[in-house]
Amino acid sequence: MPSFHTSVVRYCAYTLLGASIPCFIVYVLYPSIANDLSYLSHHFRLQSHRKKKRQAKFTVLDRFEELAVKKQGSQIFLLYENQQYTYSDVNRQANRITNYLVGNGVKTRDVVCLLMYNEPGFVWAWLGIIKCGATAAFLNTHIRGKSLLHCIKITSANKIICGCDEELVETLKEIKANLDDLGIEIYVMGVSDKPLPEDFKDLTRLSLNSSDENNLLSVREKDEFWTVPCVYMYTSGTTGLPKAVKLSHRRMVNSSTQMSFYDMGPDDILYICLPLYHASAFLVGLTNVINAGGSAAIRKRFSVREFWRDVRRYRVTVIQYIGETARYLVQAPRSDEDGVYPHGGIRFAVGNGLPADIWEEFQTRFNIKYICEFFAASDGNFMSINYDGKVGTAGRYTPLLKLFLIDLRIIECDLETAEPKRDPDGLCITCPRGQAGLLASQITDRTPFDGYIGDRTVTENFQFIYLYVFVHGIIRWKGENVATTEVELSLLESPQIESANVYGVKIEGRDGRAGMASLILRNNATLDCPALYKHITERLPSYACPKFVRIKDTLEVTGTFKLRKVNLVKEGFDPRTITDPLYYMNDTEKTYSPLDEEAYNEVQSGVIKL
Repeated sequence: MPSFHTSVVRYCAYTLLGASIPCFIVYVLYPSIANDLSYLSHHFRLQSHRKKKRQAKFTVLDRFEELAVKKQGSQIFLLYENQQYTYSDVNRQANRITNYLVGNGVKTRDVVCLLMYNEPGFVWAWLGIIKCGATAAFLNTHIRGKSLLHCIKITSANKIICGCDEELVETLKEIKANLDDLGIEIYVMGVSDKPLPEDFKDLTRLSLNSSDENNLLSVREKDEFWTVPCVYMYTSGTTGLPKAVKLSHRRMVNSSTQMSFYDMGPDDILYICLPLYHASAFLVGLTNVINAGGSAAIRKRFSVREFWRDVRRYRVTVIQYIGETARYLVQAPRSDEDGVYPHGGIRFAVGNGLPADIWEEFQTRFNIKYICEFFAASDGNFMSINYDGKVGTAGRYTPLLKLFLIDLRIIECDLETAEPKRDPDGLCITCPRGQAGLLASQITDRTPFDGYIGDRTVTENFQFIYLYVFVHGIIRWKGENVATTEVELSLLESPQIESANVYGVKIEGRDGRAGMASLILRNNATLDCPALYKHITERLPSYACPKFVRIKDTLEVTGTFKLRKVNLVKEGFDPRTITDPLYYMNDTEKTYSPLDEEAYNEVQSGVIKL
């Protein structure tokens, strides 16, 4: 947000231009005009850059090979633990993967799934797959069983590349019979001291004798390559199991240039500790590093203890966050080293969901020059960037921006079902400023989606956009989106459950909402807590499992027979006000334990970890 002194400087500049009175009037009536003009200048420059790439059909892969072969092959591209890899190193590793896969039948438009944690091998496996003209499908490392099999099947993949971590290999062993029925081959990448299961092939060893030269440039000379999906990423489907989002090479060009707004360049080092199978780490992180010709410091998974040590160790200049990780960092004990760096420090932090109550502390305590808060969706057609630092917002949408950018409306909706409200003519109703509603975009040939931006409510107050989560459909916990319908369907597979309604509840000091399930049991039986724990943990990742259970006699429904959630959300999980039996997920005992007032207080204080 512009300071008072900045405002004075701007006014003086207007005066020096010889138009003091008109400029003063404009400034009073439209105080954000200078920021808006600067934003539009960046936007149009970026659009021109993207247009040139699209006209030349210059992909992210082309940019990577330009850097690796022609411009800066010796520059460090990846930093991981005590290892470092140049652009040239990664390119040679990717070429080996490509040549091996092509020699074993992979061709244009085939799909190869990746099930790997953050590591350099993830990057060159992805590059190796797309150099074939094939598509990489990024599997969530937390899911297993039915959900994992569903994600593999919907892309029609014929091969899977798995990391050598024991838990990942075991995850695939559980569904090996199903994969055999589908004719899917499993390759393992990396070095492990344990023998591989039968029919699991060692890709690292098998690809060693493959050429490290790029022999497949002709594949990408075809016009169709531009529209071939580069990757499939998965989102939580509001109607059940995860859905795959197709990102073409054309779409990747747009994603890879987002950080040009903040002049990200070859001297920048981006820290990636969010999972690479997510859009935040891959699209906003890795592909923007490639576009900038910079470096990426990768960590296997987020760690509060190691976060700032890594920042100093790798001389990081750009960090990524989501609301949950930012809060974990702020809640960590203070240190004399907070905000102190041996290098130039952190130029900016990029992410989404930064809570307003910790925004300023996060920025000042850790000495972060700029916070780049944005709002976007993997399957959406719109992105909003907080360009001027207004705390708690995901950007601004002023008349000038509306004139030149995609047309948006904030429309009235049912906050429980997210269904738009309509006037007598069947048209959507625009919200008055300051009222929460559904963010909808104009449908065009360039953005041919259904128009809805996402499962969030948005309120526009003084032209700033604030985001809130809907009660329906999706809850967010531990940085992951959880489809309530998928959890409900998993619960209904239990022989002891008649009906299930899943929703999110707030826990003090925690971002997002923990999953809670209100259940009706069959034949008025008593809940078998260990059996429920076993049933749900076998079917869902830990972040998606209901952390609280409430046993009810009836479940309220809407006039259209949809489960009503609003009242349940308001009631939460407080045993002092709820007379129904309540339980919490006890991972130590591997059961659901009764939630009394003592346990409730321990949950709220953080003694009981969920």
